[in-house]
Amino acid sequence: MSILELEKAEVEATPELAPRLYTVAEFLKLEVDDEDDDIYELIEGEVVAKPKSGISGKHGKVASKIDYYLQAHAGEGAAEKGLGEVYVGASTNLGQSEGSNYFVPDVCFVLEGRTPEDFPGAIPVAPDLVVEVNSPSDTEENIDSKIQAYLRTGVRLIWSVSPIRKFVIIYRASEPENPSFCNINGELDGGDVLPGFKLAVSKLFE
Repeated sequence: MSILELEKAEVEATPELAPRLYTVAEFLKLEVDDEDDDIYELIEGEVVAKPKSGISGKHGKVASKIDYYLQAHAGEGAAEKGLGEVYVGASTNLGQSEGSNYFVPDVCFVLEGRTPEDFPGAIPVAPDLVVEVNSPSDTEENIDSKIQAYLRTGVRLIWSVSPIRKFVIIYRASEPENPSFCNINGELDGGDVLPGFKLAVSKLFE
């Protein structure tokens, strides 16, 4: 039985009991069945499932392309090698081990020197760049809650990608209330997070 099924059964057995909220520390102590086919995140204290089986090929392809282009710019062997680290599907507590958010962004980038050389478990800081490739199972409420948590904890640049409608919404910590829309004819810019990085949005959906 999955974590969410256990919670649902508990709430149904006690109707007056609202779904409980967790801290990151409590969330990490939850036991997950080996046969559970979900990835779990903690969004503002609420446990939310990301079905592994529900991740489409299109979703995976877009995430893979973003990883490829970021690695080509800043990864091993790149001209900008040493700029930082690119992570795919890595969890992060956003630098708040006692907070209420624990995410697994599709791709993220952390500038060199912001983490210890070797660390166990989740990325212990808020990444500098986060890329979320949205799935049909992602609700607008959850997407917005994650974006706000990213901005609040110091993520400087966020690309929220829609593989189905083929556009990217860009959020910047410097202008949190003014996201920009980038359609398939537009271009992603790494700004001061990834100097010199440019990527035509159309390349993500080829």
